[in-house]
Amino acid sequence: MAEVHALLFVEGRPFNTDELMARLGISRGNASMTVRTLVEWGIVTKSHRGEDRRDYYQAEQDVLTLFATVIRVRKRREVDPLLALVTDCRAAVSRIPRNGEDHDAERHAADLDRKLDDIDGFVRTVDSLAEHYLHAERQSIGQLFAALEAMR
Repeated sequence: MAEVHALLFVEGRPFNTDELMARLGISRGNASMTVRTLVEWGIVTKSHRGEDRRDYYQAEQDVLTLFATVIRVRKRREVDPLLALVTDCRAAVSRIPRNGEDHDAERHAADLDRKLDDIDGFVRTVDSLAEHYLHAERQSIGQLFAALEAMR
């Protein structure tokens, strides 16, 4: 999938499936499945040319739009479910009996709480960074990148 996207992005022009197959040496099934996924992600668009019945695919050419789309999709598919899972794990840990009699169970529960705090903190930071990026104006994104570059 990365090869197909890279080709479409670097070339900056529409390709049909036959062209992708020939250029990358991939099967029709691989090409079709890959471009379908890239279109679903929103980083490639499908179009037609006049009387030509074939589908043509072109990658998003604006880098900031491209990364915003990838961040939005990955956040929805990976970060949001992980936050929900941490919440579920916290609920499960809260049900561990803590009556003061079983010191091993108490230590284990406290250790799980600490680990969940660490995971939760990290994932919430990633989520916050993603949200800031997705809602920032183009100018402030450029300023952010400049500030990060200056930190190197």
